[in-house]
Amino acid sequence: MIDLGLNGKRAIVSGAGYIPERAGHGRFSSLNLAAAGATVACIDIDEGRAKAIVEEIQAAGGNAFPVIADMESYAEAERAIAEAVHGLGGVDVCVDIIGEATWDRAEDFSPAVWDTTIQRNLSQVFYFFQLAGRHLIAQGTGGSIVALASVDGFVAAAQHAPYGAAKAGVVSLVKTFAHEFGKHGIRVNGVAPGNVGSGNEDQPEGEYAVNGVNPLAAPRAHDIANAVLFLSSALAERITGQTLVVDGGATIKAMWEMDDATLEGLR
Repeated sequence: MIDLGLNGKRAIVSGAGYIPERAGHGRFSSLNLAAAGATVACIDIDEGRAKAIVEEIQAAGGNAFPVIADMESYAEAERAIAEAVHGLGGVDVCVDIIGEATWDRAEDFSPAVWDTTIQRNLSQVFYFFQLAGRHLIAQGTGGSIVALASVDGFVAAAQHAPYGAAKAGVVSLVKTFAHEFGKHGIRVNGVAPGNVGSGNEDQPEGEYAVNGVNPLAAPRAHDIANAVLFLSSALAERITGQTLVVDGGATIKAMWEMDDATLEGLR
């Protein structure tokens, strides 16, 4: 059996609660970390969501406790991370899930929506990296930090320009914090989901290349959580500064689509 090195570890997941109309990255990541043996401090702005994921983890035999905070506020983030670290008795793994896209044409986004989107998707990641990093540095035992980016940080983000800009910023923050924190034994990485939508958990197994977007298949929320788990684990102990794309191959497609019919015409 492969040891993920997470048994007995102490983990923080920011944005751990499940919003039904969303993919559930925080929920799946929290469940994965708990199943691997970590105790999870589940941070969420909504008390009901935080308690619900804790109850789900405990029902599955894991250990967790809730922390309620608005992580877009620096003061709240500072308080919540300190509370989580105190409750855990230290920290080894820190995961930031929070983010949300807003949709409009680039020429129509208001300054207020731009500012809100950057705050939610980039500034709070900076807060999380900085504040969690301080605890890991002070502790002196290394650790892992993982944040969700997006494929929209690598390619055009049509009709959601502020979100794409913010996620490109997250990719940059991952590299910079990884560079600065490496001397402390702290790894910093990202996961970039593709078109997960509201979850894709109901996809039939064994069906591939069915939607014209993904050469393999659209990723599911639990695929994203598996990437978070991997980067948090001992299997990734020499991986840092990387953003792992989990998009079913959507962003690797050729600019000019070549299918079998096109090939036959060129022969």
